[in-house]
Amino acid sequence: MGADFFFPILTFAGGVLLLLGWLYATAANPRSNALLLKSIGFFVLPGIALVEVPQFALRFPLASLFWPLVEEALKSAAAVTEKNPRDRFWLVTLFGVWELMLAKAVWGITHRALLETWTDFQLVGLAVAALLAVLMHAITAEIYAFRFTGRLTAAIAASWAVHASFNKSIDLLGVSLTSALLLLLPLVLLFMGLWPRQSPTAASETEVACR
Repeated sequence: MGADFFFPILTFAGGVLLLLGWLYATAANPRSNALLLKSIGFFVLPGIALVEVPQFALRFPLASLFWPLVEEALKSAAAVTEKNPRDRFWLVTLFGVWELMLAKAVWGITHRALLETWTDFQLVGLAVAALLAVLMHAITAEIYAFRFTGRLTAAIAASWAVHASFNKSIDLLGVSLTSALLLLLPLVLLFMGLWPRQSPTAASETEVACR
């Protein structure tokens, strides 16, 4: 397999595995299929529309701050359609899964000439960074689901801060396996810190009881 196909195949396969893991984790949830279908409308279709936008139109001053805000707007719009915190979390996590499976893979295909010049080690680092983005989106899913309940503006601001900081960290550290591993620990700690001490189901029941 040529280096130009290594990254798109790896990200697509990784996305498929994560989607299967998502389906397994939500198998007992009666809203699993509905959440999956809803994610296509909120995440996949807008992503396809963005693919049609010329690359030069995506590059402008403050673009690195603007596009994370656009993505968070999509995630927040999806989140508010679900009342159950658990369902909000599982819905928003699909943003990262679809991004890895489709957007990253398409990017790899459209940038084949660039990736041909990369070594296998560099491509592995790029793939790990793409996987970290899934974890970052899962962290924002926690924010929408379990934190800032009833405060959508605060949730968007916090998620945007996490998202933009992650992107800036990648820009500053560069795309490599070493930089990806350096970012892994703070992301894992942040994910663990934001996860509710109660189970999502118990937290949902408590929220309903308090209304």
